[in-house]
Amino acid sequence: MKLIEDPAKRQVTFSKRRPTLFGMAGDLSALCGVHVAVVVFSRSARGNAYAFGSPSVDAVLQRYHHQDGGHDGDDEDAAAALAIVHGDDDDAGALAALRRELDDTKARVEAEKKRMKAVEEKVERAMAAGSTALWWQADVQALGAAELPEFETALRRLRDTLLRRVDALQLPIAAAPPAYMDM
Repeated sequence: MKLIEDPAKRQVTFSKRRPTLFGMAGDLSALCGVHVAVVVFSRSARGNAYAFGSPSVDAVLQRYHHQDGGHDGDDEDAAAALAIVHGDDDDAGALAALRRELDDTKARVEAEKKRMKAVEEKVERAMAAGSTALWWQADVQALGAAELPEFETALRRLRDTLLRRVDALQLPIAAAPPAYMDM
């Protein structure tokens, strides 16, 4: 690795690589169940600090600080690191709002997964009641009002898939000359 000499190219590379680095840190945290903190500094004139932490940079720094015992000037170092990471109150508020939004989104995804599982189970029960082996032949009378739009969407997707498949199968036939032209 060598330093990129052109400041503009260096800034572009930094901007591209930073989200990847934070993503990898998040993946490491999720896959291994570890706490991770990454703090990077831009070499631009402003020297901005960017931070990622799982569960949070504060939690990781505080945990490290408490495990270490906090001697030999560590209090000042930890306080300085926290001040750099936090920046001003607007950034901290925006970060807190993003974390709340992330938590809300995760909760909605979980709720949607549970709802889809319930719909799937209800369709399976409807299929069993109608003694059919194909999901699209399920008894729609057994489905509730909440499941019918999902069932309709699935039927439309099936229809579209079938139409594409039919079109793909008909292309070679259409390209061949008609049978009556064979001599």
